[in-house]
Amino acid sequence: MEQWMKLLRFNSLRTSEDATDVETFKVRLARWFAIRRIRTSFFAATIILVLVLSIHFIDLTTVSRAVHQVKSDPPQISNRPPKVDDGVVWSNYAYVQYVTNENYLCNSLMILEALHRSGSKADKIMLFPENWQLSNEIGSENRMMLNQARERYETKLIPISVQTSTKGDPTWKDSFTKLLAFNQTQYKRVISLDSDATVKQHMDELFLTPSSPVAMPRAYWLDQPFLSSQLILLEPSTVEWDRIKTYIDQKDSGFDMDILNTIYKDSCIVLPHRRYNLISAEFRGSSESHRKYLGSEEAWNGTLVLEEAKFVHFSDWPLPKPWIKASESDIADRQPECRKGTGGGGDDCTDRDIWLNLYKDFSERRQRVCGHQYDKRDTPTTATSSHRVRSKYDFEVI
Repeated sequence: MEQWMKLLRFNSLRTSEDATDVETFKVRLARWFAIRRIRTSFFAATIILVLVLSIHFIDLTTVSRAVHQVKSDPPQISNRPPKVDDGVVWSNYAYVQYVTNENYLCNSLMILEALHRSGSKADKIMLFPENWQLSNEIGSENRMMLNQARERYETKLIPISVQTSTKGDPTWKDSFTKLLAFNQTQYKRVISLDSDATVKQHMDELFLTPSSPVAMPRAYWLDQPFLSSQLILLEPSTVEWDRIKTYIDQKDSGFDMDILNTIYKDSCIVLPHRRYNLISAEFRGSSESHRKYLGSEEAWNGTLVLEEAKFVHFSDWPLPKPWIKASESDIADRQPECRKGTGGGGDDCTDRDIWLNLYKDFSERRQRVCGHQYDKRDTPTTATSSHRVRSKYDFEVI
């Protein structure tokens, strides 16, 4: 301290020795300030480095967690409901699709995609030809679609022997395969859906309806009472499957729809067709046919009818199925007519627009889900080649 006091003491008259002491003091003071600046800079740099590393560590942790979540979670199932919900064990129930060729493989994939997208809680199963398991019997695109059904839409793939009939129109020769749903005894109840259709909403609520071996909607467009097999709610059992097999083996048993009507016409629970069995041809119908659908004198409103529908089946004979392009002349001749407006208003083309959009939507979804090559609506066809054989179950515009 004494030395510092000497250095700080001011003398107006200094000797050369004193001057030397002053210079020494200045050098020491400069060194002290330099060291202090270094220490301050070091501490400041240390603090900044700690802050940067902390922020970087937090950011890396966040990114790491996000990456881990993406890698850990299966694709497309982040919103998948639990299998047990509200006391319902949903793994006891399933939607079933059957596949016999690549066109219907794509159709079934579209049905499964719609059920998955709409948030169905029940299982989904696909019955496919057992020979497709052999590498030389199935193309890479079909194999990719099977994998897509299993991985993306959480579908259980079940190889089966296709049930083929040599009777009648070849369009429906493999339709007996649909009846294999009765043999899926690992489930309490299943819903079989025809795949040449559009699922607008899932139908999980049907699984919880009163127990019955079979529940089906009516083919409301037919004159005689008849059940429609486009949607079947059933309880699989070996007993029911044996009954059905007996009819399949008979020569004149008819198609799958005939067999089901023969066995269950007097015991089947009838599901409402207004929500579960709308056909596309209804929008081409008249007020008389609309009364069959509505079941009353209620005024027809195509927009509301489509909004309440959960399942729309494509049936527009003689037009082909929706993945095959009809001729422009056929479409022009058979599309719904515009109705004359009332009160001086313009024509009402609502039904025509709905009908055309049903086909447009099917085409766009088919390309998105399966690929452009599976939608043949861009392939020109002639009027005769686009026609199909009429079934006794087809809707007739009156």
